[in-house]
Amino acid sequence: MKMRSMATMMMISVVASLIAGCGKQGEAVSRGEDVMVLCGGSMRAPLEELKKRYEAISDDTIVTTYGGSGELCAQIEKTGRGDLYLCHDPFMPWAAERKLISEWETVAVLRIVMIVPKGNPKGIKKLGDLGTPGLRIGIGNRTYSTSGQIIKHVLAQRPFGETVLKNVRVETKGHQQRCNDVAMGSLDASVVWDAVASLYPEKLDALPIDMTGIDAITSATYKKSDIKKTGVTLGIVKGAKDRAAVRKFYEFAKQEAPKVFAEKGFVE
Repeated sequence: MKMRSMATMMMISVVASLIAGCGKQGEAVSRGEDVMVLCGGSMRAPLEELKKRYEAISDDTIVTTYGGSGELCAQIEKTGRGDLYLCHDPFMPWAAERKLISEWETVAVLRIVMIVPKGNPKGIKKLGDLGTPGLRIGIGNRTYSTSGQIIKHVLAQRPFGETVLKNVRVETKGHQQRCNDVAMGSLDASVVWDAVASLYPEKLDALPIDMTGIDAITSATYKKSDIKKTGVTLGIVKGAKDRAAVRKFYEFAKQEAPKVFAEKGFVE
């Protein structure tokens, strides 16, 4: 009886293993590979959509890590960790120059815009209006954020620049935080990326910023950067592990990105 019981258990184990190794209609289940994408926070919405579409047709899994574009670039330099890097300028050219990236391509663009509560209760029309006494304004951090450096550069070349800066009450790296502050009434207006502003169509109005006569930013670290439109780039990290799986998603993302990014408010 004991031997028969052991034989039965072994048979059950074998059958279970066979079932586990088969999918529908007897096809083998393929686990696929993990592809790690390091992504700047402002590009989260389009990457999540690309991830969803790709995983619907592939056995591979897209593993995402979000943060500031600059912080993630520094992480790649320090650890070599990651397969793909999705960021905004000026970080990709800088990373490629240091041989952290094997290849990359521009897939979308960002622009800074002014945001105001829906209906524009303060009647703000142009950048100089942000200097109206009593307004509460938010901008990106002028030292650590790209949009903050851009608006700093723009205001430095406008006669009303100092007047606007006197109204700044919030200076942060987070675009969504500033959008929420304006939507909730904590701020009267802010400067954010256009794609982030598009996430709040029921609560915010976005107003263009006149860039006429504004030249490019030049810095010792990142060299010359076009501030009228900021490129969004996707690149393959030099130390990417599974090159075949990474290449498949990279090519898919390049092909689908124009449509997906446009759907998420990244307008050329």
